[in-house]
Amino acid sequence: MTHPLYLYHPQAKAFMKQYKFLGDTFLLNVFKTELKKVKVKQDWIVPIPISPERLSERRFNQAESIARMMRGTVKLALERTEGTALSHLSRQQRYERPNPFSVTQSVSGKTILLVDDVYTTGITLHQAAFRLREAGAKEISAVTLFRSI
Repeated sequence: MTHPLYLYHPQAKAFMKQYKFLGDTFLLNVFKTELKKVKVKQDWIVPIPISPERLSERRFNQAESIARMMRGTVKLALERTEGTALSHLSRQQRYERPNPFSVTQSVSGKTILLVDDVYTTGITLHQAAFRLREAGAKEISAVTLFRSI
């Protein structure tokens, strides 16, 4: 189950461009109060990773920053091995792409809250959750800052 905090409207899109693509990480403080209100009952908060190429370009992982604002401690239990930016793929291509995630540490029996910035097709969260379940995670839910309308 995925819980978005806000809908992805034109102002949210402008926010994400400034935050994610232009690196204005201070902007995330606008959502600090709401992110702190998210009730975390899971064992681990796991942000969706970005590829090494994206990390090199942006210098930060936007989902990890969101997760750390919710609760300072996160588990980097996933890595992304494939670097194709989803924004460059059609909806169909997103569904057809191979699963880019691998689990980097034992998640057996853990309850996990996945965190991402924007939920569009849901494929990213579904593929990450699939890998975590495959590795033995007990329960997986997700929270995103925005969800597409």
